[in-house]
Amino acid sequence: MSNILLETKYVGRIKGDFYLPDYQRGYRWTRDEIKLLLDDIYESNGQPYCLQPIVVKKNGNKFELIDGQQRLTTIYLICKYMESKLGDLYEPNFKLEYETRKESARFLTDLDFSLRDKNIDFHFIADAFEYIDQYFTEKSNGERRQMAAYLTKLNEYFMSSVSVIWYEVDTTEDGIELFERLNIGKIPLTSSELVKALFLKDCVRDQMSGRQEEVSLQWDMIEHELRKPSFWGFLSNTDGDQMPTRIDLLLDLISGKSEKNKESYFTFFYFDNKINELSNKNFLNPLLEVWSSIYHVFLTLREWYANHDFYHKIGFLITTGVPLLRIYEVWQNGANDTPLAKDEFLSELNRMISESIGINDREDLLSLSYDNKKDRLQKVLLLFNVETERLMDERKRRFPFDKHKESIWSLEHIHAQNAESLKKNKDILSWLESHFSILESSENDIFAAPDELKERMSLLIEQLQSGKDPGNVRERFKEIQQEVIALFTQDNGLDRVNPYLHELANMALLDASQNAALSNSVFDVKRHRVIDYDKEGKYIPICTKHVFFKYYTQDNPSLFFWGETDRKNYVDAIEAKIAPYYSGIEQNQD
Repeated sequence: MSNILLETKYVGRIKGDFYLPDYQRGYRWTRDEIKLLLDDIYESNGQPYCLQPIVVKKNGNKFELIDGQQRLTTIYLICKYMESKLGDLYEPNFKLEYETRKESARFLTDLDFSLRDKNIDFHFIADAFEYIDQYFTEKSNGERRQMAAYLTKLNEYFMSSVSVIWYEVDTTEDGIELFERLNIGKIPLTSSELVKALFLKDCVRDQMSGRQEEVSLQWDMIEHELRKPSFWGFLSNTDGDQMPTRIDLLLDLISGKSEKNKESYFTFFYFDNKINELSNKNFLNPLLEVWSSIYHVFLTLREWYANHDFYHKIGFLITTGVPLLRIYEVWQNGANDTPLAKDEFLSELNRMISESIGINDREDLLSLSYDNKKDRLQKVLLLFNVETERLMDERKRRFPFDKHKESIWSLEHIHAQNAESLKKNKDILSWLESHFSILESSENDIFAAPDELKERMSLLIEQLQSGKDPGNVRERFKEIQQEVIALFTQDNGLDRVNPYLHELANMALLDASQNAALSNSVFDVKRHRVIDYDKEGKYIPICTKHVFFKYYTQDNPSLFFWGETDRKNYVDAIEAKIAPYYSGIEQNQD
C-alpha cells in the first residue's frame, strides 16, 4: 500500500496551510448543512464525535486538499466566528487558499461583506458566516455571557472530542484522479479501505512483523470469495454490484454495526479503537491480533456456507429478513468467550426459523391465507422450497439463494382466481388466446367446450386483435371467463364457491413478472407456461415446478386440473417439511 498517514485528529488541533486546486469548485454549503453539523456536535455532548474524512496530499510545506473542502471551510468559519466573539486565542490554527482564486482566500480572512456580491464564492462564504452568527444568537437568546458559554463549550469539544479522519495520501498520488473518484464518481472512501490502511500503511510495517504481504493477500482473497454469487447470495439480501467493496459486510458484522446505523465510518472507528485499546493493554502485536480475529470470522462464515444444514437454515433466515448480525450474535453465545457448539447452534437456528414462521400446528398452517396472512404464507412456501432442496438427493442439492434473490417473488394462485377481472384489453386478449389455444388442442375432449362458447371466444379475440373497441368487452369477457374456468375445474361444485381459493392449498411462489402473465389463468394454461419458462432456463422454485408437474398427487393425477385430491396431497407435502418447525416442538432436527 502507498505510504499514507491515517489517523483521527481533533478539529482544534488541525494545523497547516491548505490550498484548493483549480479542479475543485468553491465553497457551496448552505444553512441546512451548517445547522446539521452544529446540531450534531452539540448533541454529542462531549462524547467522541467524528466528521467524515479529510483527504490531503503533502506538497512542500502545504497540503493539497483533495476532499473535505466544505467541512474544513465551515470549521474555519466557525473558528473565525469564535475569534470575533472571544478574542485572538480562538483564531483558526490553519489557513485556506485557492490555487486560482486568490481573492477568495483574502475574503475568508477579512470577511468584508461589502464585497459579497462580487462573485458566487463570496456569497456562500458570507451567507455561511451570517448563519453561524444567527445560530448562536438564537441559541443564547442574544445574551453575551450565554453566547460566550456556548462558544467556550464548542471550543472544548473541538479540542477534546470532535475529530476528523485525517487521510494523508502518498505524495505520488494523482490528486485529480482521486478527487474525481470521491466527488464526481460519487464513490466514497469506504470504512473497509480505511481499515485496510490500518494494517498496510508503511508506518506500521515493523509492527506487522513482516506479515503485511500475507495480510494483503488474505484481504484480497476474502474480497474475491465474497464476490462469488452463491456465497454472497447466502449471506446478504443486498445487490453486491452496488457495493464498491464487499468485505464491508464482514467488518460491519464484527464491529456490531446494525442495518439501522447510518454512521458511514462506524466500523473504521471500531477497529481503530480496538487496536488502540489492545496497545494500551500492552498486547505484543495488536494489529496482528485484530487481523487474526477478522480472518477467523471470515473462516466461520465460509464454514457456515460449506455446511449443508447451516447453509440452508441461515440462508432462509437471512432471505426472510433476519439480520446476519443477529445470527452471528447467537453463534457468539452472548457474552461468553466460546461460541456455540455445532449441535447447539443448529438447535438455535431451528428455534429462530420456528419463531420466524410462527406456526403452532396443522390448524394454524391451514389458516394461512392470501387475504390476511400473506407474509407468513410466503415465508412458509419459501421454507417449503428450501427444505425440499436441503433434504433431497441424499443432501447433495443446494437451494440457489443467489438466483432466488435476482427476482421479486409473489404468491401465485395455482387455480384461477375468477373473482378478479382483467382491466386492459391487451390482457383480456392474452387470456382469451391462451385459453382458446388449450380448448382447440388435441386435449379438447377433456374439457368438452361447447362450440357456442368457442365461437364467442373466437369472435372477441378477432375483434380485439383488430385494435378496434368492439364494445361491452368487460361484460362479454366476464361471462366467458366464468364459463371457461368452470370447464377447467375438476370438482365444479366445490370450486364454484372457491372456499380454498386464497388459502395455502392453492398457492405457490412465482416471479412477480411471470405471475403478471399468468394471473387469472386456469391450471392447465399455467402448467404450459411453467413448462415454457423451464425450457427457456428461467429459474422457477422447485416446489412450484412440482406443483404444475403434479409431483405431489399420489393417485391417478390429471395434468389438466387442480382438484381436491391435488390440494390435499399438496398440503400434506408442505406439512411434512414445515411440521418440524412448529412452535413448541423441540428444535433439534437435522
